[in-house]
Amino acid sequence: MRAVVFSRYGDESVLELVELPGPRPAAGEVLLRVRAAGVNPVDWKMREGYVGTDRPFPLGLGWDVAGVVVESAAAGGPPVGAEVYGMLPLPYGAAYQEFTAVPAAVLAPLPDGLDFERAAAVPLAALTAWQALDAAGVKGGERVLVQGGAGGVGHFAVQLAKARGAYVLATASARNQDFLRGLGADEPLDRGAGGPYRGEPVDVVIDAVGGQVQHDSWALLRPGGMLITLPEPLDEAYRRPGVDARRIVVAPDGEALTRIGGLIEAGRVRVEVEQVLPLDRAAEAHRISAAGRVRGKLVLTL
Repeated sequence: MRAVVFSRYGDESVLELVELPGPRPAAGEVLLRVRAAGVNPVDWKMREGYVGTDRPFPLGLGWDVAGVVVESAAAGGPPVGAEVYGMLPLPYGAAYQEFTAVPAAVLAPLPDGLDFERAAAVPLAALTAWQALDAAGVKGGERVLVQGGAGGVGHFAVQLAKARGAYVLATASARNQDFLRGLGADEPLDRGAGGPYRGEPVDVVIDAVGGQVQHDSWALLRPGGMLITLPEPLDEAYRRPGVDARRIVVAPDGEALTRIGGLIEAGRVRVEVEQVLPLDRAAEAHRISAAGRVRGKLVLTL
């Protein structure tokens, strides 16, 4: 099978398209014929060595997958021929390849109306947003600020928070203000205009950016509010008394992905894909992702 791997840490030039033996499913797994794989920042961060692993080189990449079940070793799992999507367990990527063995429990049926490419854009980013909102206890009526609302995680966080009944503020660049409105944001905020938001304090901040944005976010919360940070650990030097904070690291969850799929089918969540590239252009996809200006997601097609 064709697969993209890397045999040393480095820039995108270390990625290689090679031929590998196809995997076989272990107990509880199914074998997928991969039709599309999502691209996330964790992909190039692992390639550069920021995300560790105890496995030897060469290493595979990719955690978002959409495809067709071709073999099953999972009682009660999706049958052969089922079209499914899901997030592979961290930290071992295996989506940038023609076949991959996946725990049946992490998979969900492909939502009606989504092709494989758009489905592959959903799992890791949408589950991150879902689990962040769960951790913050968002159930309806809260003021939620999404930092980085036009990105992969951010555009799902805006929509999922709205689906839960929150009042949503979201930051993005000037070019993405109309995009935020289209997602349902109640207050789109230009992150380049006038510095950090200084309006009415919010109940929850979902920080999908990190760095200075995380530092600035503490001051935006009301007493008893919650900061959820996603891309990096909490900087405790900026912690405020009376404000809670957590870092969320996403976990696969087929049941939650099924519920997200229901929202997609109902038209309450849309999937934004900026670009679809063939597998042999994985290095280009990494360059685009690392530049940090992607609206929604990038996807590799097989």
